[in-house]
Amino acid sequence: MNVLRPLAAIAFLLGSVIYLVAEAISAAAWKSPTYSYAYNWISDLGSASTGVFQGRELDSPLHAVMNTGFIAQGILFGIATVLLSRTITGRLRAFTAVMGVVIAFGYGLVGTFHGSLQAQQNGTLPLHFTGATIAILGANILALLLGLYWRKATDTRLIGIVSIITGAVGLAAAILLVATFSAHVPSGLIERTSVYTIVLWEVAVAVGLLRSRTRTNTPARVATAPV
Repeated sequence: MNVLRPLAAIAFLLGSVIYLVAEAISAAAWKSPTYSYAYNWISDLGSASTGVFQGRELDSPLHAVMNTGFIAQGILFGIATVLLSRTITGRLRAFTAVMGVVIAFGYGLVGTFHGSLQAQQNGTLPLHFTGATIAILGANILALLLGLYWRKATDTRLIGIVSIITGAVGLAAAILLVATFSAHVPSGLIERTSVYTIVLWEVAVAVGLLRSRTRTNTPARVATAPV
């Protein structure tokens, strides 16, 4: 079990770093218009076509970078979560592994099918939104449930609380995004809240996994404390 923890931690960290770097590079490439982190959606960065979509003007020269970031994040998140599931006992073990695969699939849809006027016209837009829904809701729900699990053990109480907070905030932001879909609000910022909680959770869990290797655990504690 011990070797699984650093591997899961590395996958979580790589996924989060690749995602954030891809987003920053893609956003910086926008010239006219400039990219707004507050009002532009993250998926705008992955649009392979230009033009106005849902009231936002899209022109992402490095859309391939963002889409690669989406797919890489999904693959690494899936790997990390499946590895993490091996440190969990009970029914939550299988649920965690399955959710990791499902969430990876969601990221794959986001990176393959883009959010744009062209996607709306050719009928692939629902695939993009389906992938985003799976990835965002799935990852935040997983964080929340694992947080409730980890909170029960003394050694993992802190990461449990962090997981509960990030999962709950991410879900709340996702609900707010849907509720204000047609309103003139900084929807990009709201969307980012629901996504960045996932990135924050990945980093927090990775740190917890790496720290756990520096502690001496008894077999009983390993069985109940995954981090």
